[in-house]
Amino acid sequence: MKCEPGDFYGIGVGPGDRELITVKAVRIIQSADCIFVPKADIKESSLALDIVGDIVKGKRVIEQVYPMVRDTVKLKRAWLQAAKEVRDEIVSGNDVAYLTIGDPLTFSTYCYLLQHISKMIPLHKIHTIPGITSYNAAACLSNFSLIEQDEKLAIIPVSKEIEKLRPILETFETVVLMKVAKKLDAVIDLLEEMKLLNHSLFASYVGRENEFMTHDLKSLKGSSKGYLSVIIVRKKS
Repeated sequence: MKCEPGDFYGIGVGPGDRELITVKAVRIIQSADCIFVPKADIKESSLALDIVGDIVKGKRVIEQVYPMVRDTVKLKRAWLQAAKEVRDEIVSGNDVAYLTIGDPLTFSTYCYLLQHISKMIPLHKIHTIPGITSYNAAACLSNFSLIEQDEKLAIIPVSKEIEKLRPILETFETVVLMKVAKKLDAVIDLLEEMKLLNHSLFASYVGRENEFMTHDLKSLKGSSKGYLSVIIVRKKS
């Protein structure tokens, strides 16, 4: 008798605070037969797994290591292999939950996996469960309004060419800068030049024990605090 394929759930577990995981996400995680979690290094723990903690107690958890490289050939090979591992569980009849920090469709590893898995299993078997993003959580924690009425919001990653941010910062009322990392000092310099430092919020490790937030971005120069951070710039603040 042919086995009925299981369902695949891509689940956003939020920025770090376990209480920000949705009720639906918890229910699906607890009912899943198998849990997949991504991580960047074989020696490091998975950030998503750290967030869910004992919610996955007793579950079969598979950690997938993804290379942190820019080589598109290696990346595509890694994503394809990861998708095949997930597919094998699904076609065996298991319900699979794939956990990712933040929201699964916002700058997430899940986006790449989804491109491949959607070609391997029926689309009606794929379910994406939203999660709270780091910038949304940071804005709420600091009571920092994002947008009102007909204002415009831009959410962009910071590229090496910092000057590309200038027209965006000039055009939009609110700009969310993601993937700041090592470009933090250069971003601060640009914001200072554009007289936007006093209209900005910096947040890192939102929802975690080492959470840090400040409006004093100038004090962060040379601090190396750019990892897992977000900067929200709002002209009307």
